[in-house]
Parts: sequence; structure tokens; C-alpha cells
Amino acid sequence: MRRDLARDVESFAKALQGPTRDIGGDKVWVGKNTRAWHGELEGRHRKLSEEVGKLLPIVDAAIRNEPDKVPAAEARLYQKGV
Repeated sequence: MRRDLARDVESFAKALQGPTRDIGGDKVWVGKNTRAWHGELEGRHRKLSEEVGKLLPIVDAAIRNEPDKVPAAEARLYQKGV
């Protein structure tokens, strides 16, 4: 799970990077409203990156709090989905 999340975190953090660059670079839209939209999108991109960056430390802390081994009976219950 952690490995998959690490890969996804990278993708999520970059999700708005292209559109932010395109709008700010006058490729897709020009005019006075472009600056406002670019500023808004840039802020959302930054916030998304910050929030996504918090995920792995949360998961790592949860993993550290789990025991290295569990009793066999508990493992069987887990496998059964109980």
C-alpha cells in the first residue's frame, strides 16, 4: 500500500502543474482574467501539493505503530476479513 501511495503522491502533486503552466504561459488563454485564473490555479496547485505531501508521513507513522508480528490466530481472522 505504501509503495502504491508513494507513486500516487507524486502524480497527485503534479496534477495541476501542466494546466497552471499553460494558463500562466499565455498558451491557452490571454487577457486580464488570465492572471486571476492563473493565480487561483497556482494557489490550488500549491495547496494540493502540500496536502498530498502529508499523506506518506501519516501512513509511515501508522505503520510504525503496528506490531512487526501478530499472533497466527489474529492473522487468520484478518485474512478472513473479520
